Amino acid sequence: MDTNTDSPLLRFLRNRGVPEDCLLRMLQERIDATVVDFMDNKTLSGYIPTYGDRIAARRFCLENSGTKESRKIKKKLILGWIHEGKQVRKRRGGGTRTFDVPKDSKKADILQYAKDLFFPSEKSKFGRWEVFSHDILDYQEEAVFDEDVTVGELYSALKMGILRFYLCTRRFSNDEDDEEVYDIGKTHVNNVTQLTDSHQGDEEAFHTVVISSSESRNADEDVLLDTSEVMIGPYLGEPLPCQLDDTVIDEPFLQFEEDDLVITSITLPPTNTAVSSPGTSISNEAISSAGSYDVVCVTIKLHRVTIMEEMISQFKDPALLIHPLKYTYIDEKGADADGVSRDVYAAFWSEFVDNTAEGEEFRVPSLSPKWQEEEWKSMGRILLKGFQDHGYFPCCLAPVFTVALIFGENQVSDDLLFESLLFYLSQSDRDLITRALKEDLSDEDRDEVLDLMDRLDVSVLPTKENLKGLLLKVAHKQLIQKPAYAAEKMSLVASHFLKEAFQSPQDVLLMYEDKKPTMRKLLKLLTASPTTQAEKQSFRFLHQYIRGLDDTGLRRMFRFLTGSDVICVDKVEVLFTPVDGLARRPVAHTCGPLLELPWTYTSYPELRNELDNVLVAKSSYEFSIA
Repeated sequence: MDTNTDSPLLRFLRNRGVPEDCLLRMLQERIDATVVDFMDNKTLSGYIPTYGDRIAARRFCLENSGTKESRKIKKKLILGWIHEGKQVRKRRGGGTRTFDVPKDSKKADILQYAKDLFFPSEKSKFGRWEVFSHDILDYQEEAVFDEDVTVGELYSALKMGILRFYLCTRRFSNDEDDEEVYDIGKTHVNNVTQLTDSHQGDEEAFHTVVISSSESRNADEDVLLDTSEVMIGPYLGEPLPCQLDDTVIDEPFLQFEEDDLVITSITLPPTNTAVSSPGTSISNEAISSAGSYDVVCVTIKLHRVTIMEEMISQFKDPALLIHPLKYTYIDEKGADADGVSRDVYAAFWSEFVDNTAEGEEFRVPSLSPKWQEEEWKSMGRILLKGFQDHGYFPCCLAPVFTVALIFGENQVSDDLLFESLLFYLSQSDRDLITRALKEDLSDEDRDEVLDLMDRLDVSVLPTKENLKGLLLKVAHKQLIQKPAYAAEKMSLVASHFLKEAFQSPQDVLLMYEDKKPTMRKLLKLLTASPTTQAEKQSFRFLHQYIRGLDDTGLRRMFRFLTGSDVICVDKVEVLFTPVDGLARRPVAHTCGPLLELPWTYTSYPELRNELDNVLVAKSSYEFSIA
C-alpha cells in the first residue's frame, strides 16, 4: 500500500496499529473522515475491528473536521446584557436569551448576535448602538480578550453544559442622564418586610433590612440602596447575630406586593426544616409566588448529611432548571462561586451511587419503593442542571444507561453493552470473563465461570462459543431492563436538552473519556510559577505524589482541588506559601480552583504524609473558609 496516498485518518490509524488490510479496504471503498461519523458502530467495525480504535477514529474525525463542516455544527449559547455595570432585565429589552450558533463562531460573531438581539434596528431603550462602547464578557463577567478563540474551542476547554456570554455596553459620554436601571423591590413575609436592590456584584456580602409592615411605608429610600438580595430561610429559633445577614424569618407563607416587585435572589431552606406540606418543595411556593417577576438567582441551603433527600425534594420543582442556582451548606462557611455547586452535585451523585445503585466501577440505578415518578424526574433535573451549569456529569453511571436515557435503547450497540457489563462486574469477574473468551480454562476457572453464571441467573451451560451471547443477554437485563423505569422518567425531563449537547452516542463516550480523571490530565491542569529552589522542590514533590495515585486517589484529589470528582475545569492554579510547623498543610480553594502549597517541605515523605491525611479525612471536603 502506497503510504504517500494515505489520508490523515489512515495515517492516524496506522500509527495505532490497525492492520494494513483494513486500511486498504478503507482506501478502496473511500471510507474517509467525511463519512465515518455517519456509519453505525457495526458497519464501522467491518473496517476498524477494535472498539478502542473506532472511538479514537471518531474523535480524530471530530477534531479534524474542516471549517465548512464545522459551520454546520451548532452550539447552544446563553446571552445577556450588562449596561453601565448593571444587568438589563427582560422588560427593559434585556434578559437572557438562549440560541444556537455555529461552533466556529468567534467574539466578533457573538457581538453581532448580541447587537441583533438587544439592539433591533440598532436601537434600544437606552439609546442607539453607536453612542455606546461594546464588548463581550464571559460567564465570569470578564472581557473576552482572545478575538480568535471559537465557541467550539471554549466548549472543549471549559467543559461546561451551556456557555454564557454578556454584551457589555457603556455610554461614550456621561453628559446625558442614563436611564435608571435599579429597581427597588419589596418582599413581605407575614409581618416582616425585606427591601432589596435588584443588582449587586456577586462578591458583595448579603445585607438584610428588616422593617415591620407598619413602618415600611416610611422607610428611608437611602437605606434601600444599601441592600442587596432577598434571602428566605426557615425559622429555627432566635437568630444569632451572624445569621441576620442572610436569613429572614419564614412563618411560613410568602406574600408579594407591589406591581414593580423585583426579586434578586431567593434562598430555599432545607426541606426537612421548612414549614410546608409533606412532599412539597419550598421552591414551588417561593418561586411560583414570585409570578412573572424577575428571579436573578436562587440559593439552596442544604445539610451535607441529608443532601440526597433534600436535593430530590427541591428539584421536584421544574422552575429550578431556568434559574441560576447557588448552594450553601448549613454550618459551613463556603461562598458559592462554582466550587460549592460542583461539590453539591458530586456529593449528591456519590451518595446516590454508593447507596442506591448496583454495580462496581460502572453502576445503574436500583429501583426503590420510596421513589416514584416525581422522584426520578427530580433526579433527571439534577443530572441536567449539573451538566448545564457546571459541566458536571456523574461518569460512575454506566455509559450504556446514559446512552439509553438520552437516545433510547435502540441506539445501544452490542459493543457498548458488553463493555459496560465488564465494568459493572468486579475486577476478578472481569478478568475471568476475559480469560474465558480467549483461552481454554482450567477446571478451577470453569467452576468460577459456572458460579458467575449462577449469580447472574443464567441457567444455560456456558461454553467458549456461547459465552459472549449469554453475557450480552445478562447485560441487557441488568443494565437496560432493570433500570428502565428510572431511565424513562429521567429521560422525560433531561433527554431533550442533552441531545443538544450530544449529537450521537459516540459523543457521550467521548465525554466520558474527557471527564475521566487521569494522572496526565491532572498534571497538565496544574499551573504554577515557582521562583525559588524550595518552591520548585515542593512542586516536584506534588507531581511525584500525583504520579503515585490510583484511580480512587485521583478522584479524591480532583474532589479536594475542584469540588468535583470528574474534570470540570481547565486549570488548577498552585500558589506557594511559607506555612510551617503544626499549621502546615495544603489548602484548596475549589472556586478558583487554587491550591495553596507550602514550600517548606524538606522531603517527599513529608508532603506525601500530609496529603494522604488530607485526602482520607472527611473534614477536608467541607468548606471551612468563607
